[in-house]
Amino acid sequence: MTTRPETPSLTWPGAVLGTVIALGLLDQQVITPLIAALADGLRVGVAEVGLAISAYSVAAALAALVMGPLSDSRGRRPYLLLGATLMLASAGVISLAPHYATFVMARLAAGFAGGTIAALAVAWIADLVPYGRRGRVMSILMGGAMGAAILGQVGAAFAAGRFGHQVVYGAIAFLAAVTLAMLSALPEARPRETVSGSLGQKLASHLEFLKSPVHRTAAFAAFCMSGSLVGVSAYASGWLQEVRGFSLEAVGVLYGGLGVAIMAAQLLAGPIADRVGKRRFTLVVSGAVAAMTPVLPWLTSTPLVVAILVFGCLAVARIAAFTALRSELVPGTRRASFLGFSNVFSQIGIAAAVAAGGLLYPYGFEPVCWLMAGLGGLAVVLIARVPEPGSVEGTAPAHG
Repeated sequence: MTTRPETPSLTWPGAVLGTVIALGLLDQQVITPLIAALADGLRVGVAEVGLAISAYSVAAALAALVMGPLSDSRGRRPYLLLGATLMLASAGVISLAPHYATFVMARLAAGFAGGTIAALAVAWIADLVPYGRRGRVMSILMGGAMGAAILGQVGAAFAAGRFGHQVVYGAIAFLAAVTLAMLSALPEARPRETVSGSLGQKLASHLEFLKSPVHRTAAFAAFCMSGSLVGVSAYASGWLQEVRGFSLEAVGVLYGGLGVAIMAAQLLAGPIADRVGKRRFTLVVSGAVAAMTPVLPWLTSTPLVVAILVFGCLAVARIAAFTALRSELVPGTRRASFLGFSNVFSQIGIAAAVAAGGLLYPYGFEPVCWLMAGLGGLAVVLIARVPEPGSVEGTAPAHG
């Protein structure tokens, strides 16, 4: 009789960690539809609020580099608790404090929390789930979290317009408090192996990832995948309203439908990725996403809506599958370190793609999409060079 890799004990940890990931995504992304409301409430310009987004990314990158090695040697739970606590404090401060300087400091704390959550929650899931079934679990949890975050964005946009951004961040603070309570009741996945060495030595291990062809290639693939996705989504809403004539309410309904579609699609995507292999699945789907990207600006009406729904579902599915693959490219004792390392590349890719897209957008959405399609095509080339863990080609180099 064969035992299921995900035992019933995964249900509660999976629910908690999925909630943690959703909270981190929501807090990171909700600022996009709130920029105008935040600028008005803080009595600053939109550009000043944009600086807080950059501050968040810098803090998230720092956290990913530092907290990953610490969690590998001392456990995931204490640092995830710290991340949830910082998220709670940040959202609470923003909901109460009307000052811009306080807002920036709060977003720095939230960025540190977000970087911690992004690496450690995924590493904890990988600790619990065997690689052969990890695609299914990652797809469900990450797809559900992404869908929930999109739905949260839609709700936040409407709530901020009616009640102000303080109410939105008050709600995030409440969700963070609930998440913190759930995390407090969750035991560590398994005892940590003692890893000797100072924090400086642990941080120096990131240089080993840069020197390893497999790890370096996987990190640059994450750069291209994340950048190409966010580079499109960052300007899609404005383009839909300015060029295609969608109302703000219509965009909200579309994004709400996208969130639901993403959550539903992951129920199929995960098992398929496990069956055909995470790398093969990521390659095929990434190729489809790259091919669809330059077509989007030419579509109208119903075909455009359908294409956006399909594009979003495929883009999230490939990231979930590739995250499952990346989590197995190193031993468990270095898992969070490598996930944090590659997440830094993802953050840099997002920042670079959005900045480049901003330079191109005055000339139309078409050049933005062509640039992101090029990034997506480069991702396909890089993914092809990352071995499938457990395969003949992947067994030796996968662990560096």
